[in-house]
Amino acid sequence: MRKVDFICIGAQKAGTTTLHEILNQHPELGLPKRKETHFFSNTELFNKGLEHYFSYFKNKETYEFLGEIDPEYAYNEGSAKRIYKSFGRVKVVFLLRNPVDRALSHYLMTKRRGLEERDFEEAILEENLNNFSSFQKMHFSYRSRGLYYKQVKNYFDIFGRDNVKIILFEDFTKDLKKSICEISEFIGLPEFNFNTDIKSNPAASARFKKVQSFIYRDNSLKKIGGKLLESKELKRKIMQKIESLNLKKEAKPQVSLAFKRKIFLKYFEQDIDQLESLTDLNLEEWKL
Repeated sequence: MRKVDFICIGAQKAGTTTLHEILNQHPELGLPKRKETHFFSNTELFNKGLEHYFSYFKNKETYEFLGEIDPEYAYNEGSAKRIYKSFGRVKVVFLLRNPVDRALSHYLMTKRRGLEERDFEEAILEENLNNFSSFQKMHFSYRSRGLYYKQVKNYFDIFGRDNVKIILFEDFTKDLKKSICEISEFIGLPEFNFNTDIKSNPAASARFKKVQSFIYRDNSLKKIGGKLLESKELKRKIMQKIESLNLKKEAKPQVSLAFKRKIFLKYFEQDIDQLESLTDLNLEEWKL
């Protein structure tokens, strides 16, 4: 059975879609047919075994390298052990973003999907994981996904520091070519002239909220359609097309520096200090 050579584990809203689209250009690298299989974060999928996992890769035998990019693996506590159990000490790439900015971007995504009615300030202050269902943890974990210290430490402990490459989102966006070269070298990919002129997930809002709610919430009409269409991939593509038609470009809302600082001091300051000590990263740019 083959193994993957690397896995990018996150963070969500920290450039993983852009990374996937760029790395997918490399002729010797095979990625899953769709980004984010959730195989190692979903118990039901994981129990199907690695043969099922590799079914997500098209023509995997033709590639020298295999990898996956799924930001759920950083946040899901059990994913690291499952990856290690399956493949041993693979290379791990971790994109990290200022947690306050990440939280806002996550909020806007959830709002765009028709799942969030509150304003940002109310949503982030009301987050309470103890009372969250799995659905709520997936969509409303604005603060907790940005608490990186335990997430990074978990992968350091299991895979070793030398096998974990951390790239700051702020550096990633400032010099995309340099970051891609660093990641490629870390993975061991042969040199390749990537096209980095890519903009993924631009800010947008829904034309019709009910359409977004139909896409992202369980409902009887989707269940009927699911019975008629056996292919999960086809169903996913149909939903993607419906969503693309329902979205319109929109400027990001402005959040006051005073509120950002309030969130930083209340929820993230200590975690960032711990992360700096753990990784020797300079995170002054995140400190408001």
